[in-house]
Amino acid sequence: MATDEEPVQPKVEKSPKRLLGILVISVLIAGAAVTGTLFGPRLLAPRVAAASENDDIADAGKAGEGTEGAESEPTNPQGFAAIVVDVKSKRGEMHHMRVGLSVELTEKTTKEEFERYQPRGREAAIAYLRSRTFEELTEASEFENVSRQLNEVIIRAMGEHHCTRVVITDYVAQ
Repeated sequence: MATDEEPVQPKVEKSPKRLLGILVISVLIAGAAVTGTLFGPRLLAPRVAAASENDDIADAGKAGEGTEGAESEPTNPQGFAAIVVDVKSKRGEMHHMRVGLSVELTEKTTKEEFERYQPRGREAAIAYLRSRTFEELTEASEFENVSRQLNEVIIRAMGEHHCTRVVITDYVAQ
């Protein structure tokens, strides 16, 4: 005999402890989001302000290096052709790097002199980049050190009486 009875499904009772747990977790997540939104900028602001202040001080110091009574405005800037090098990681993998550089020349240095001395600067930059590991060149905390060392190496190669500062205008690593 066929019956039209539907199968009986057991009722799943929602326990109050389970609902309370879900409610507590939801409140904690919402509270963390609100706290991060409200206090995050306040907590990060001193670090960001200090970092930008240090950058301004470092830039002011670099602008005065090698020049006497120099203004903060660059004099006679000339760009290098992009430098592309392969550098090894600590694991032995090869990575491509492209670095764009611009050199601030002394007022006495002509563009023709720059063209004659540019290969020395490029060679020094390539040698420096290839002597470092990929991790050293791409670590954010090391960028200031890399920039300073590139500055020193290129100025030494081209001659302090020809250029006063090197500016990194492009820095791409793959």
